[in-house]
Amino acid sequence: MARRTVSTLLIGALGGGIAALVSLPMAWMLGPLFAVLIASLAGIRAGIDKRLHRGSIAMLGLFIGNRIELDELSHLLEWYPSVLAMLAYMGVMLAGGAWLFSHSGMSRLSAVFCSFPGSMNATVILAERLGVDIRWIAITHAMRLVIVVASAAFMASYLAGGIVLGEGNGVSWQNLSLLVLAPASWWLGRLLSFPLPEFLGPMAVGAVLATLGHGVVLPDLLLVATFLVLGSSVGARFAGTPWRRVVQVGRFGLLFGLYAVLMAVAAAWLLSTFTPHSFAAALLALLPGGVGEMAVIAVALDVDPIYVVTHHVLRLLLLILATPVVIALSQRMAR
Repeated sequence: MARRTVSTLLIGALGGGIAALVSLPMAWMLGPLFAVLIASLAGIRAGIDKRLHRGSIAMLGLFIGNRIELDELSHLLEWYPSVLAMLAYMGVMLAGGAWLFSHSGMSRLSAVFCSFPGSMNATVILAERLGVDIRWIAITHAMRLVIVVASAAFMASYLAGGIVLGEGNGVSWQNLSLLVLAPASWWLGRLLSFPLPEFLGPMAVGAVLATLGHGVVLPDLLLVATFLVLGSSVGARFAGTPWRRVVQVGRFGLLFGLYAVLMAVAAAWLLSTFTPHSFAAALLALLPGGVGEMAVIAVALDVDPIYVVTHHVLRLLLLILATPVVIALSQRMAR
């Protein structure tokens, strides 16, 4: 796995370098994503070690947590309109996605799993336990993730007039202590039974340190490496997928990804029109992308990352809790 990880990161680094040269938004995330995706579909065995992937998410959690002050949590009760909008959005995604995928020839249960708005890993695990063909689900969710992350980055660049995340700082021995602090915070998150411990544990530690006046500054080189791993990991989700299956299933995944973005844009516009929330904040809170990716784009747009992360964690928990009910209803309708 180590050799595959290194070769994948080299491909991702090439894509990131090219993306940076052409000034692509979020170059070191989208460049590796597209480069590794193309390599995977070309037959190259791409993959990123899960420990390295989760370690990068932990580093990202520290970076985002450093921009949070704990007194911002007092605004939680003010967010109920967007939480209600998120619930409605989840319902629209499930209903529209299930209808779309039912026309692809897959079973009703497979169609429901393909239409889950987020939580790819949990969805694949649950589907496998129920004997559903997870290849359909993996492809459609990978398509959805790529489209959502790329769309969010491009829209963020348009709204902000460009994205700059680094702080222009170099690497010092003090910065390198983050390589110990990030996994230690991940372990703390697991100890406290946090959902998404590799992200929320470090984010909480970063927020506490920032509130106490001990900010965590992520060196630009380490930030680039973090994005390189995250982008490459998304692109590697297509490893081992033949073109025929991508064309057969991917067109429905592509439509579902576009549907997810369009519905999120519409819901975000309504929220920004009738509530104090900005369009960018509402959009990033609703889009069913990875919580880490959406949170770091929020930081780039100077949007409250707590607001964005709270909605994504709530969505994850609600999906897990609602899954048995959704499955039971789907099986009953299939009889």
